[in-house]
Amino acid sequence: MQPSVLQRYLAAFARMYGWFSFDAALLFMAYNQLLSTAGTSGDTLEIGVYHGLSSICVAALRGTGRKFYAIDLFEELGTNDAYGAGASYRKIFEDNIQSMHGTLDFVIPIATASSNLKSSDFTPSFSFCHVDGGHSPKETLDDLKFASDILLPGGLLALDDYFNPQHPGVCEGALDFMRYQEGVLTPLAIGFNKVLFQKQPAPAISLNSEFARSFAQVRHQQTTMWSLPVLLFDTPLRAYFDLYASTPERLVPLGDAGVRAFFSNDKALVKTRRGKSFKLPITVKNVSAEPFPAGERVFGLSYHLLSHDGLTMRHDNARSYFAAPLQPGAEIKLNLNVTAPSTRGRYQLEIDLVWEGVMWFKDAGNPALLVALEVR
Repeated sequence: MQPSVLQRYLAAFARMYGWFSFDAALLFMAYNQLLSTAGTSGDTLEIGVYHGLSSICVAALRGTGRKFYAIDLFEELGTNDAYGAGASYRKIFEDNIQSMHGTLDFVIPIATASSNLKSSDFTPSFSFCHVDGGHSPKETLDDLKFASDILLPGGLLALDDYFNPQHPGVCEGALDFMRYQEGVLTPLAIGFNKVLFQKQPAPAISLNSEFARSFAQVRHQQTTMWSLPVLLFDTPLRAYFDLYASTPERLVPLGDAGVRAFFSNDKALVKTRRGKSFKLPITVKNVSAEPFPAGERVFGLSYHLLSHDGLTMRHDNARSYFAAPLQPGAEIKLNLNVTAPSTRGRYQLEIDLVWEGVMWFKDAGNPALLVALEVR
């Protein structure tokens, strides 16, 4: 059991610099999954890659055997207080891409301003473009024209900062595009500082209807943009997906991956005195297809202290770490160290497995074990 690609990507947000959000990445992946299922996949492109935080996502959306095009000034930028030396941030970009994808063979860097490019020099083979370049009205208009020209019919285009009041030129440029290129792009979704558009003509399938059907658990609102219905996302998408079971190509809703562990104990109610520490025997059975890891501060059993009505009072508590990997189908009995609250009353112990730095099993949809606690 190793951290998944998405879990490693989420962890990378703490060490890679950029203005991209993990939830925007999940939004891109969800719609790209629906588009790919409908039969459209191809090359991908990003205008304005910086250190590559968003590029890792956009590159993962390319079709099998396809390329990812990275357009940025890179070394042409020269020394810049905000971006650093162009040549050095190109190396950072390449190192970051390689750290997640393992190779740069599929990456085609283009070190120039996007305004210097002609769509006629590219094959219209792109299924996803992320536009995050210049923020003036003209730059936005030109980038939208370029990206929409090279998109396949039905392809997706994500535009950054459309609703950002610090960059009003983006909205102005996008509205100019709507007037001059009426009907070429239709908005689908808004969320996490992005607007997602689809190139027309598109296949008969409605991606928003498919989203509502395939990801029914994801909270969203319906609104209108450019006189068309769109979906609005205002809650973190990571709360709805099993990041361990998911991949950039296929997002798995929480609970859909099935149960990974069963917990059992001999007592449904434990009575003790306030402030007292005691050992609670818990049996853990691995019902997944992979061994559970082991090691001090790696993987173990723990609990959350809840009030009688289920509110979390103390999230992190003592761990009982696994000394050896637990194989599929095997079970182990552990003594969980529990310390009773200092105030008498009725509580609950929510027993769960914790993979340090990766996940609590409950967060991935695995049912925890609840034990009643009475403190006298």
